[in-house]
Amino acid sequence: MKHLILFAALLLTACSNKKEVLSETEFANKYLLALKLNNPTVGYSLAPDLSVNAKYQGGDYSHFPDNAYREYLMEPDSIKQVLIKFTRTANDLYKESKDINTRIIIPVIKTPDFIDEVKKLVGVKDSTKSLPIFEKYNNELLVVYAEDNENSLNYFTQDKFSKLHLSQDSISVLALDNLDRILTKVERTGDKGRYMITAGGTYESSLLLLNSFWSSKNFPVKGDIVIAIPDRDVLLITGSKDKENLEWMRTRAQESYDSGSYQVSPSLFRWNGKKFLSFK
Repeated sequence: MKHLILFAALLLTACSNKKEVLSETEFANKYLLALKLNNPTVGYSLAPDLSVNAKYQGGDYSHFPDNAYREYLMEPDSIKQVLIKFTRTANDLYKESKDINTRIIIPVIKTPDFIDEVKKLVGVKDSTKSLPIFEKYNNELLVVYAEDNENSLNYFTQDKFSKLHLSQDSISVLALDNLDRILTKVERTGDKGRYMITAGGTYESSLLLLNSFWSSKNFPVKGDIVIAIPDRDVLLITGSKDKENLEWMRTRAQESYDSGSYQVSPSLFRWNGKKFLSFK
């Protein structure tokens, strides 16, 4: 209770001056302190690149406040909610699970830059066992597999994969089945050949993997279906022959990508009947 009271006081202080916007360094220090208050048994330190190093029960972990900072910049008065949202995921990171729950493995859309960043983080020595399981989707996108915990996505590593004694093809089928099962409320908004999909705020971009979803019945557009997935919770749709709406999509995709907390790609992708390929 003492820690909760202190944490609340910290957040109220941070919000007291609504006109002042914290610098990235100032925000990283607030993020660090919030982690320390939420998890007092973990040893935290702020790295020169503003990531947070954590040591817990012999394990080394890293936290990155950049997504949280981008969300904070969109609405500086929301720092309390942002810090709570992004630091509570640490609780899942430190949990030790003896059994892998295959029902919570899901596919997540990323770009190759994501894998490059992970390689830099874990280093050459540990990259084999610590690298997330992934496969190429097209020239610009990858499918990465993750465990969908209550507060966070924990990427499914090579080390965990080896314990399942399953082929990667099996993981792919399993993850798609899980995605189809958990997406119980997918809604389309918009009209006149311009649409947006909402599906809970986490898996909108992953919907591109559900082939049966992409039909002219669901999306009456001019030409082939074209999508944009600038952030993991933003999915835009129009047609390849709809010049006006394509221009709208390009502008909206770039804006969403620049301001997004979980960026994917500002590019457009065209449905060829089997998958989405780059569309210029």
